[in-house]
Amino acid sequence: MATLPNFPNFDFSGLDASKLAGLDDKLVGAVRDAAYITIGFGVLAFQQAQVRRREVVQALADRFGTSKTQMDEMLTSVEAQIAKLDERFDALDAKLDSAVVKIEERLPEQAAVLVGQAHDLAKAARKQMRGLIRTAA
Repeated sequence: MATLPNFPNFDFSGLDASKLAGLDDKLVGAVRDAAYITIGFGVLAFQQAQVRRREVVQALADRFGTSKTQMDEMLTSVEAQIAKLDERFDALDAKLDSAVVKIEERLPEQAAVLVGQAHDLAKAARKQMRGLIRTAA
């Protein structure tokens, strides 16, 4: 006759639930700090992109002797490509939103709320950064 495998036993008698009480505040604080760091890096990247854009435009104008209208035409073309890329990011955001919703459905209520809040913060940061990049381009 086949025997069932032995499953490990877990002893939770030493678990101190009072230490978990402040976990929500710590987790929210960590998520907030991560969002601030992400936004900070985004702002730095945005500023760096502006500087690089100006340098590239000036270098192209100097190297090829192009006129301002030719540079404007090239920039218009690049902006159209950025708009297409932006549409792809929107589609990716929609897929990410649906994946997060599925994850939230599987989690306990408090964890789902925290994941939702973290996702909302990250989404707001992404939208803000994309807006800044659009205005820089």
